[in-house]
Order: sequence, then structure tokens, then C-alpha cells
Amino acid sequence: MLKWLSIFCAITYCFATTSIAELVKTPVFIEHLAEYQGSVIEFLVEHYDNHQPDEDWDTDQKLPFFNPTLVLIVHAKLPETTFHIEKIKEIIISQKPTVYQEKDFSSSYLSRIFQPPRFC
Repeated sequence: MLKWLSIFCAITYCFATTSIAELVKTPVFIEHLAEYQGSVIEFLVEHYDNHQPDEDWDTDQKLPFFNPTLVLIVHAKLPETTFHIEKIKEIIISQKPTVYQEKDFSSSYLSRIFQPPRFC
């Protein structure tokens, strides 16, 4: 059941993100590949990597994803932003220096922390 659900989701995703008209052109791709004298990689590089017009240009125009139709166009407009720089005001904070004295601390709290283990 999970396998069929995965296949269904994969097919649904492919149809949602790919134009069906491009998938219909697959037989033209296979026929043109069979007529081509060379490897599949050479065919793909020659026809899909900045292909220039040649004697079979009409057939090349019918290949899938050669001239794909736009499925989704996104238009985004950034909001206008304005900046206003203010002069930094000088803030003076007066603090009295803190002075600690020996009489403020108890010497007994350190003796409670550092003790030998009770059980050896």
C-alpha cells in the first residue's frame, strides 16, 4: 500500500511541476535520438546546450523542454524603505565606584564549600 501511495505522490508531483505538453513530446525525442549518429550525452549536449539552427531545426523545435512554456510566473515587489538618521544624543551616566571591603564577606562560606569527602 505504501509503495503505491509513493508512486501516486511522485506521479502527481511530476504532473504538477511539469507541463503535460512537454511529456507528450517524448516520442519525438526518442525518434530524433534514434536518427542521431552519436551517444546520448553528445545528443543532449548538442541539442540542449546553446543549440544553433541547422538543417533539422524544425524537428529540434519539437523536442521536449527545448522551448518550454512558462508554468508559473512569480511577480514580487519589494516595499519601499526610507532611512532617517538622527543625531545621537549624548547620555552621561554617573555611577559611584563600588568598593568592596573585607568586612563585607564572611570567611566561613569558603570553608563550607571545600571539605574533604566524608566516606573514604
